[in-house]
Amino acid sequence: MTPYGTGPAGHEVSYAVLIRPELDGTALPELPGTLVLGEVFALAAEGEARPGAPFWIVAGAGDGEVRYTPGAVGVRVGPEHRDGVLPHWMMWPEAGAWPGPDPVPRLLLPREADAGTAEFRLHGDTVTGTVRLWANPRAGWPRPRRYTATVTGSRTPPDRAPTTAASGTGPAAPSSTAGSVTAPSDPAAPSSAAGTDTAPSSRIAPSDIAGADTAPSNRAAPGAPAGPVAPAGPSPTTGPAATGGTGVPGASPVPTDDRAELRSLAQSLVLERRYAEARPLLARAAALYAASASRPDAWSGMVVSDLTSLVFMTPYQALCALELGDYEGLLDCLLAAVEVRRVLTAAARGYGPEYAEELRAGARVLPGFVEAWRSRLAEDTARIDAVDASRPFYAALTRYLFDQGAHEDALVASEAGRARAFADLLGASGARWPSRAGASAAPRLTRATLRSVLADHGRTVVEYAVHGDLLLIWVARPDGTLHALGPLSAAGLGALTARYLALAPGAVDDRSVRELDEVLRGLGALLWDPLPVSLLPSSPDETVTVVAHGDLLRVPFPALRTADGRHLVERHPVALLPALALLPALHARRTCGPRPSPGLLALVDPEPLPDPPGGGSAFGPLSWTRRRFPAIADLYPRAEVRSGGAAAVTALDGHGPTPSVVHFGTHAVVLDDAALDSFVALAATGGHDGRLRARDVLDLRVPGDVAVLSACRTGAGRVGADSVTGLSRSFLAAGPTTLVLTLCEVEETAGFEVSYGFHRHLAAGGCPPALALCRAQRELAAEGHRPHEWSPFLLYGLG
Repeated sequence: MTPYGTGPAGHEVSYAVLIRPELDGTALPELPGTLVLGEVFALAAEGEARPGAPFWIVAGAGDGEVRYTPGAVGVRVGPEHRDGVLPHWMMWPEAGAWPGPDPVPRLLLPREADAGTAEFRLHGDTVTGTVRLWANPRAGWPRPRRYTATVTGSRTPPDRAPTTAASGTGPAAPSSTAGSVTAPSDPAAPSSAAGTDTAPSSRIAPSDIAGADTAPSNRAAPGAPAGPVAPAGPSPTTGPAATGGTGVPGASPVPTDDRAELRSLAQSLVLERRYAEARPLLARAAALYAASASRPDAWSGMVVSDLTSLVFMTPYQALCALELGDYEGLLDCLLAAVEVRRVLTAAARGYGPEYAEELRAGARVLPGFVEAWRSRLAEDTARIDAVDASRPFYAALTRYLFDQGAHEDALVASEAGRARAFADLLGASGARWPSRAGASAAPRLTRATLRSVLADHGRTVVEYAVHGDLLLIWVARPDGTLHALGPLSAAGLGALTARYLALAPGAVDDRSVRELDEVLRGLGALLWDPLPVSLLPSSPDETVTVVAHGDLLRVPFPALRTADGRHLVERHPVALLPALALLPALHARRTCGPRPSPGLLALVDPEPLPDPPGGGSAFGPLSWTRRRFPAIADLYPRAEVRSGGAAAVTALDGHGPTPSVVHFGTHAVVLDDAALDSFVALAATGGHDGRLRARDVLDLRVPGDVAVLSACRTGAGRVGADSVTGLSRSFLAAGPTTLVLTLCEVEETAGFEVSYGFHRHLAAGGCPPALALCRAQRELAAEGHRPHEWSPFLLYGLG
């Protein structure tokens, strides 16, 4: 079958259908439903959930496959889509098979399919078809295992055509954005809850679920598409009587306290793309379900049932927020969805492990909504803002999954919330120099793709996530095993990091050197001592990839002093990354086309230098480095050294054969408040002001596989969910796969010593960049050089 997306893009047909379901061969009462064929395939039963009621949506290639042929439509989902949006049907436990403490003969449960097919035949305005879904046997979970249904129906009459969200009449306007919504079919409702990951209460209050979603937020969302946000329509509790008590003009009267009818009507409106009308009804229904679940005298089975209904309303609520351009409301909805799952998991503890797994399986697809929003944004800065805004949601999701023991799922969630715009920028095509303009969104992360990334990388990976004063750690071994540690205490981590950055540039006397050593020991105790030695490489020359999170990107990992008194660099080379999602593009870039033969392009001691920003002290010449740099150039079989006026930005294009290494020996300025205006100082000649800004680097082709930025604070910048925005992000996006950076100010002589040692090992051949830097730092430490002289240097990228 061809991947979804080859069907009638921009053309959508809706059918009113009758669904005749069977569960394991037992026929059930027929159900009315809706079938939508077009950019989004959807099959959903209408009305209150009953046994056999299906819900199936395919909005992207990761959710399933759809084939359109003349007069027919075929749909398939299989193991390769296991992390996508999978179809559900409603079931009930067999007598005597229910593991819960209470008799629950009427409690409906969702069953997620593992595989399934559907075939529909189109005859003019009518449709007939068959749906078959399977669920693999799972210990402790009742039957049924197999779902089949025949579907018959006809096209929706013109008088029921979808209406525009703004006016309530006329045909729905087609989406102006490319791609469809990868709508995960799960959890809860919008919330005003703050973006924290603190432990929830045992009961969930109605105000935690609904009340913030009766209208789109007036605050502009990050990178929001142009155009006004459609109004939400009358409130379901205060609207005029002509609306039938629903807030929807022309709708049939629905009691405002009938949550099932409100939910059914709202879901039908969503399938008709009448999002602004559906949204307040969903909010009202969610409030009623939450109120019922919160009653002190509520029967435990009914609490689970009500919370399960909230879970299944989430895709509709999230889709409304997404299509109405309300990114803040979307994140509120997803954050509340995690909270509902947390409370439902606690309420259903006696229902067996398989029920908890069903809840976790649904949580895995929640990031798809954020990815759908992000893919619609064209500008890199807008995507950065979107990733930053999603941090509370991803923190809550990661903690929920980690606390449930789903450590691999927690790692996927943690990865989904970091450096996603950066991954877009690098691109997944393997192109040598991707363009930032209109960069396609990086593929959605799943457990399968993460395993593939780790296997292709072939190194030990240590990944961190910091949430308040709690630290989560994952260690992935080259053999594919994953180990999780935590939650651990992260108390004092931020203060230690800040203290290092303050001490390192001026630790020249014995007292400050001792204090710096204490700081490095404190960081080592928090970040490295908890790791079992058995999980780390036995060879001191085998690189460990450290995936840092937040302010950990400011930590000098090679200099950490561990429990045995040694610096980490004496135990392992370290390569730093902000996210595993960057690895596919970096590996593809390194392997695409022939690699350049060993050679060096160096821009050293440029002049005239640009003026520093804000009228600060003028940059001093680096003549000492210029005089000694031939010692580095002589290490390479070919080297091109540009100094003075020749060390200008034009040298990056006007060089000889492509070098394997580019070296900048100059000054740099990092502006935390205007990170993209941070710059490397080059010669101010030829009409150029000499400031090679981070924003301009994105449009350059920086040659070489390795770039050395031997200047002050080249690894600093604004730290956010999308990594460090500044020189490091821009240079890694502009061509190299590996950078050598500095975390703070460095002395000229110390910078040269580290650079010389690095180039000596790298140019000798057979030594990857991470090991070359590691050996240079080991040698300096062994010779008695104090940590402040070599610890600011770190390797960023593949290594």
